[in-house]
Amino acid sequence: MTEQTMTEQSTAETGRLAMIRRLYLYLIAFISLIAGLSAAYGLIEALIRLWIPDGTVSGLSATGSVQRAIAQPGGFLIVSAPIFLIHWRYIRRLVQQPGESRAALRKLFIYAALATTAYVSARALYHIIEGSFQLLLGAAPSEEEMRPGGWVAQFFHAGIHLILSLYFARLLQEDGDLGVELGWAGSWRRLFQMLVGLVALGLLLTGAADVLNFVWRALLEPFGAATLATVGTGWWQRGISGSLAAVLVGALVWRLTNLYWNALMTAQPPEGRMALRRLYLYVATVLAAAITLVPVAMLLRLGVLFLFGGVDTGDIDIDDLTTPLGLLPVGALAWRWHWLQVSAEAQRYGDSRESEFVRRLYYYAVAATGLLLLWIGLVDLVRALLDLAIIGSISIEKGFRAHQFSSGVSLIAVGAPVWSLHWRTAQRVAEQDNEAGRAERASWPRRVYLYGIALVGALLILFELAQVVYRLLLWALGDPNADFFGAETLDGLVRAATAAAFWAVHLLAIRNDTRMVDEEAEAAARESEHKERRRDDLAARIAELETELSALRAELAEMEDEDLETDEEQEKNEEE
Repeated sequence: MTEQTMTEQSTAETGRLAMIRRLYLYLIAFISLIAGLSAAYGLIEALIRLWIPDGTVSGLSATGSVQRAIAQPGGFLIVSAPIFLIHWRYIRRLVQQPGESRAALRKLFIYAALATTAYVSARALYHIIEGSFQLLLGAAPSEEEMRPGGWVAQFFHAGIHLILSLYFARLLQEDGDLGVELGWAGSWRRLFQMLVGLVALGLLLTGAADVLNFVWRALLEPFGAATLATVGTGWWQRGISGSLAAVLVGALVWRLTNLYWNALMTAQPPEGRMALRRLYLYVATVLAAAITLVPVAMLLRLGVLFLFGGVDTGDIDIDDLTTPLGLLPVGALAWRWHWLQVSAEAQRYGDSRESEFVRRLYYYAVAATGLLLLWIGLVDLVRALLDLAIIGSISIEKGFRAHQFSSGVSLIAVGAPVWSLHWRTAQRVAEQDNEAGRAERASWPRRVYLYGIALVGALLILFELAQVVYRLLLWALGDPNADFFGAETLDGLVRAATAAAFWAVHLLAIRNDTRMVDEEAEAAARESEHKERRRDDLAARIAELETELSALRAELAEMEDEDLETDEEQEKNEEE
């Protein structure tokens, strides 16, 4: 065994031991931190209710209840606080060691703690804003909301957890690698930003849609059976207060997250090519598109129902109008903004292999969703048309055919443009006889999409035609219950024909991809991709080693300075 091999084994063993140590320290620190914060939450509630008595909570009127309300969280706090402080003090000492401040487990702990404290502070801020709007709008508060101690507790929680959030954010700054983290350390940060951004965006969009819902309710109130005044005392004041609070909190968190991420991308342009950043934008785009297209389908279905006499004006619930009318403009604005942001960042920062994979995953996943809606809509519409042509205007149930038409038309109106736009965009790239086309044809998302649709189509054709042939044979053999010319046979033929059409389209795409395969070019592309991946891995490893080497040099210089000072002191002592 050579000296180099022994050194490598020793380094690997040291790294494993360091990982086990970090796992223990940060896991215990996180558990004790959460336990301590939960205990502090309950203790503050109990002390404030005792300090500001209001008589609304009968459980605190008895001495035993007071003792239990204080003793239980107090006991948890007394035990968990020392455990956290002891481990945290040891963690702070270990951070001085080379590479410790950049460890992935440390980042995971900090971002988990930051997410917890930020959530509690945002939740408390939401309740403060909601209660303030209720007072301003004159809503009649409930007994729980009338407690002055409840307000004080919310301010306590917001302030304490905001301070803790700022503390953990400062720790990330002190680590010295914010925005340039390597490996999983950077992934944890991007995952944290992505989740916070999506949650805040969802809160903002739902809150804004609810506010518009109340506006439309006020405008359409004369046409509804129930008015805002008769729904309930303070109902609309409470509802709009919560919606406005959601808008303000969601907008604040979403804006801060975007500003923070944009600042990182400006300082470090490679951040704009990262897969999790693109995944965040594409998921937000899909969310906004769903909030836009679902209301369109709802309104279109309602319009077709009304046109074909499936519903009367007096039978329309006001919520059937106000809900989609509230969602539609909010979703459309968010959809446009995020799509422009995706295009702008792709043009400004370019694409990496991972971001290209995310882009393909988005296109084919959305295309599959649109195809499913189009598929179901075509079956409903064709079935309704055939029923009308064969059976005529007679229907088993009043409004049955109107519901068929409305369902089919609304699903086609949403599914057809979604599928065609995303499918044609991906197909144009795949039909190119260049490097981009070869990469598109060889990508996993495209293959899973094509072969998945082909498989589902073939299975549907097999199953539906088998059922039709089964009924045909029964009819030919003289079975009186065969019902070959009934509705079930018609449904099976419609489903089989629709499946065959989409199966043929995707089978032709598979055939075209196979014909355009150039084995030499594919092999060269794979080799080039392997070299590029190896080059990126080597560059990341070199950067990591250089960082560790700089830390080791700094530590060595510090030790030499200490030795020099010690030698100088010894010389002075000898001279004296």
